[in-house]
Amino acid sequence: MDLSKISKGGQIFAGAGLVFFIATLLPWYSVEVAGFSDSANAWGDIGFLWGSLWALLIIAGVVILVLPAFGVKAPSIPPIAYMAIGALATVFTLLKLLIGEDDAPEFGVSVDASFGLYLAIIAAAGCAFGGFMMFKESGGDLNDLKDVDKLKGHAGIQGGGGTPPPPPP
Repeated sequence: MDLSKISKGGQIFAGAGLVFFIATLLPWYSVEVAGFSDSANAWGDIGFLWGSLWALLIIAGVVILVLPAFGVKAPSIPPIAYMAIGALATVFTLLKLLIGEDDAPEFGVSVDASFGLYLAIIAAAGCAFGGFMMFKESGGDLNDLKDVDKLKGHAGIQGGGGTPPPPPP
């Protein structure tokens, strides 16, 4: 394995991505009912949008990033996509923390956020930072995010270009 084939930002994204995946397996919420307790992780009843989707996207990104280190040709993904995945994962896991789960204290049901959710937020932010570093390493600038044409260039989208069609008769 040759880690020199992975950029510093890619290494950060990959490391944080693995931590995010591990965090999805840890308890995100703990539930206590009449002295009995249980927990739920991102793959259970938490909801696909809050954790599982981002874990799948991040792991796919990590796999694509590390394939060249093993000598395998991988598809080229624009760095801005990694930054977007990390940023969206951060936003959605943070929203999950803020929205929380419903509890019913009148029935003796207590639901609290657990350490897996906090670790997932930190790891998702690490993925966003790694994606940002990849974006900067590829020559990107924060001001490029304001210009749609430059954004298309960073995303690998080709413009329409060419001459416009003639006017109708």
